[in-house]
Amino acid sequence: MRPGYVAGFAFVIAAPFGVASRSTTPQPIRPESRIWFTGASNIRHFTCKAGRLSGNFQLRGEATGREVLVGRNASTQASLVVTVDRLDCGIGIMNRHLHEALAGARHPTIEFRLTTYEVDLRAPLPIARIAGQVTIAGVQRPVVATAGIHVDSFGTLYLRGEYVIHPTDFAVVPPRRFGGLLRVRDGVTVHFDVAVDPDGDETQVIACRLKELLNGKEGAHASHS
Repeated sequence: MRPGYVAGFAFVIAAPFGVASRSTTPQPIRPESRIWFTGASNIRHFTCKAGRLSGNFQLRGEATGREVLVGRNASTQASLVVTVDRLDCGIGIMNRHLHEALAGARHPTIEFRLTTYEVDLRAPLPIARIAGQVTIAGVQRPVVATAGIHVDSFGTLYLRGEYVIHPTDFAVVPPRRFGGLLRVRDGVTVHFDVAVDPDGDETQVIACRLKELLNGKEGAHASHS
């Protein structure tokens, strides 16, 4: 995968206040957001970076009586969009083989759409469980992932994590070259570090809530030390 969450999956502000939140306006991801892929062939390991990444969220929270924030994404647009021809593995011929395997000419983007999220605030560090749909080479599959949530001193929310996908699940055949001497393995780890601006009211409330919880845990830890 503000699969911030890509990025503000914590937009479950309703939980702490016991009321359902209103729909937020679309919240774009920040330019420093990153997605990269790691994998291996029978010869070497590789890392491919997404040179172009875009997307936004429109999240709604649901009231709960627990320190677990839950909600859904109201937007029908893609939450994260990776441009295939901007994937860079550091080797020109490898980039070309990757773009061909992903059918980039017919399907120029890889997309993730967040559907639901759940943030556990009871953990030492808040953990988000996100569910959604990933579309690769025109084939859509459900995905569930977990990630850590962090808020910096400016109130920017970050969602950081990773999950494993199998290209063959999307009808993508891993490249084989030199008569099969080089074979890419059917297992790629997607790493994400997605950030969302603290401009929206919902984001600000979540950021403040996370800071309160973390400060409270730090204070409790100090009082027992």
